[in-house]
Amino acid sequence: MSTLRAWLLRVGGLFGKERRDRDLADEMESHLQMHIEDNLREGMSPGEARRQALIKLGGVEQTKENYRERRGISWVETLLQDVRFGLRMLRKNPGFTAVAVITLALGIGANTAVFSVMNALFLHPPGIRHPDRLVALRVKYDKLGLKSIVVSAPDFAQVRDSKKIFAAAAIVNTDNDFNYTADAFPERLKGAEVSSGWFDVLEAKPILGRVFAPEEDQPNANHEVVLAYGAWLRWFGANRNVVGRQIQLNEESYKIIGVMGPEFHWPDPQTDLWAPLGLPPGDFDINNTFNEDYVALARLQPGISFAQANAYTQILANRVIENPAASFAKNAGWGMFLTPLMDFVFGDLRAPVLILTGAVALVLLIACANIAGLLLAKGAGRSKEVAVRAALGASRARLIVQALSENAVLGVTGILLGFFVADYGIKALLIATPKLLLPGAAVHLDGYVLLFTAVIGIVAVLFFGVIAAWHLSRIDPYNALQESGRSATGSRGRQQFRSFLVVGEMALGLVLLVGTGLLLKSLARIGEVNPGFQPHGVMTAGLALPQSQYNTPQKQRAFFSGVLDHLSHTSGITAVGAGFPLPFSGGNNSASFQIEGRPAAPGSPGPHGDNRVVTGGYFTALGIPILRGRIFTDADRLGSEPVAVIDENLAVQYWPNQDPIGQKIRNGGTNTKNLWATIVGVVGHIRFNRLAGEESSSGGTQSSAKGAYYFSLYQQSAPYGFFVAKTNGDPAALAGYIREAVRDVDANQPVHDLNTMDSLIANSLGPQRFATTLLAVFASLAILLAAIGLYGLMSYSVTQRTNEIGIRMALGAQRAEVLRMVLRQGATIAFAGVVAGVIVGLVLTRLMQSLLYGVSAADPLSFAGAAVLLVLVALIACYIPARKAMRVDPMVALRYE
Repeated sequence: MSTLRAWLLRVGGLFGKERRDRDLADEMESHLQMHIEDNLREGMSPGEARRQALIKLGGVEQTKENYRERRGISWVETLLQDVRFGLRMLRKNPGFTAVAVITLALGIGANTAVFSVMNALFLHPPGIRHPDRLVALRVKYDKLGLKSIVVSAPDFAQVRDSKKIFAAAAIVNTDNDFNYTADAFPERLKGAEVSSGWFDVLEAKPILGRVFAPEEDQPNANHEVVLAYGAWLRWFGANRNVVGRQIQLNEESYKIIGVMGPEFHWPDPQTDLWAPLGLPPGDFDINNTFNEDYVALARLQPGISFAQANAYTQILANRVIENPAASFAKNAGWGMFLTPLMDFVFGDLRAPVLILTGAVALVLLIACANIAGLLLAKGAGRSKEVAVRAALGASRARLIVQALSENAVLGVTGILLGFFVADYGIKALLIATPKLLLPGAAVHLDGYVLLFTAVIGIVAVLFFGVIAAWHLSRIDPYNALQESGRSATGSRGRQQFRSFLVVGEMALGLVLLVGTGLLLKSLARIGEVNPGFQPHGVMTAGLALPQSQYNTPQKQRAFFSGVLDHLSHTSGITAVGAGFPLPFSGGNNSASFQIEGRPAAPGSPGPHGDNRVVTGGYFTALGIPILRGRIFTDADRLGSEPVAVIDENLAVQYWPNQDPIGQKIRNGGTNTKNLWATIVGVVGHIRFNRLAGEESSSGGTQSSAKGAYYFSLYQQSAPYGFFVAKTNGDPAALAGYIREAVRDVDANQPVHDLNTMDSLIANSLGPQRFATTLLAVFASLAILLAAIGLYGLMSYSVTQRTNEIGIRMALGAQRAEVLRMVLRQGATIAFAGVVAGVIVGLVLTRLMQSLLYGVSAADPLSFAGAAVLLVLVALIACYIPARKAMRVDPMVALRYE
């Protein structure tokens, strides 16, 4: 009876305090023996006598549950006992435990890593407080194709002075960088000129010193700087006595008044310092309303919703539009509006991140379905144990709680391991992210991410735990205690439910495969787009000239001419030029212009286009085609006749039925004093910041069809610009030559942003490439999990059908027939998953349409390719169990039949 007693202690759930368990086991063993002896007297076989005794024992008062109630064992003690039992069961099945825990950890870790990105971008960006109350003020010109651009000082002033709606407002100019010359070699510092309320808007406090006072945000008084944390570490070794120190920037003296914390970097993650903007009062004059130059941010007052603030902004805009003196606003379709700050900064990433969030949610769902299937299979092997518990008086609710406790132990282990997976996943994600794709996003495991992980972990445990516990609690004690091994292994309903779970896994895996295929096809189509110029073999470099030294166009021209002359005589360089802005560098300029002989009607916006200042070599180095006329030459300089070049889009728009060569234009509105420039050439239209879709730059969003006009750099003011050098070899080798050429002309001028044009174009595809890469990873993980689930199901099915297979082979079935039988069963599940996946995919892939170019969300080739790949993976997963079935020995299979 010692064996029976030990068995009852294990399968009856009698664990806890050793003495109480021993007493209860003795009591129950006595009752069990009495019932067995009574049944033997009635002529039952030993096995039948034992089964009937166990069933009768279910009505005995001294069951485990009644014992606990009678002895007053608390629910806490019961829970602890369940947890200890769960740990023992997991230790007894290390293979199952490892697979289940790793599967759950991968699902939770992937979700946590992607949520960390979403949290850093949209929910709780680093360095600022209450980001939900921050907005960006934007301007549009509907009739000029400008959909979202920067604002003017008068626009900003209207919002700044609306104190009932906006708690604070500020503007920033990011175009002016600083040259720091303290060391042997000059350095270019990324600077931001901000109005005095900038740090108040973002609710950022310095860790040392202070920020700007309003009186320092004035012309000629704006020679103070606040250092970024990284700059403070780099140049001053975290010296806390740095406040009050004078430094030389652009050959002028600036005083350090503060240092910001490590997480604050706005408006750019590369920001090294902030300086006061110092706008003169005249810039706020109403006549400057349509001279947009600044990014404006505002913080809403507590209790003011975004909709209310945006409606009020429309009222402010209407005041301008309805002013009779500002008929230009109405005729140009001008208006102001607000956009949430996170959408403004990270808007291009919203769609990719949301898609990835959905993808990892599907991966976790697949993982949970996989674990549920594993638990169902494991539960089938414990049916006798559960039957004994039920026979001993355990209620259905008690059985569910017991099973959930075991699964909770499994879930907690998976969650803890998921934290480690997420930590490494975040690092891998950031490594895989293209440069500057996540500007300013300090992605890490903070409190919000940990809370999210805990929540999804609990949901996951409930998902797979409840399914397994529910099926386990429905076991019929009488049938489960039958001596036939087949009856004890699991019901047909449980097997069908496992098949349903695997079908769901295959369907979700197909959805992710289709999404990956669509993005890959879209990227291929975008890669085929002709940008309008030849980017291969081109090296670019930026440079900003200090105003104090290069304060006249003549000095600026002399500098650029000297550098270009040096480069043109460098071996290996076939063409060289300079200009601004540069394609795919993130910037762009647009402005109204006049056409001689076509006076604009009062209030009319007049002609409008993108304006660029370049040398003739700019066109040659970039390979921009010359369609008519000529490009700029060295003779087009100050003192000679002003000239201009336009692109084909501008020519078609404003000279549709005539030759624009010889026509004259000038930059600015009707009151401009700029000289008329003669159009001497027409060049091809180029994509400037995006290969597909609308053009987007630091200045805003506009139509991709907008034309452009070019002025000669040698006839304009050029305080900054980009060099472009063409070679037939490796363009990266030109970086040193450009530095050397600049150093020979002026050793105090640092060169920055050295990039090949190919890399700049590749970076413009960052959001699509980022989403495609990660979606491919998650799709692969999903297919792997689905294949494991199908393998487990088929392996389990083969084990259950061993006797059947033995009989078939004993009756003459060939091994090939057995192989086909198992593969047919797996293929049926796979095809069901494909059908379900196609239906779900046709609905979900529509959400990806904004990321696709030249590809339909219902692309039949993508769906067909994903379906074929899924079926192949499914057949491979079924092949191993099928080979096992082929090798069944009929004599061994039928030995116990």
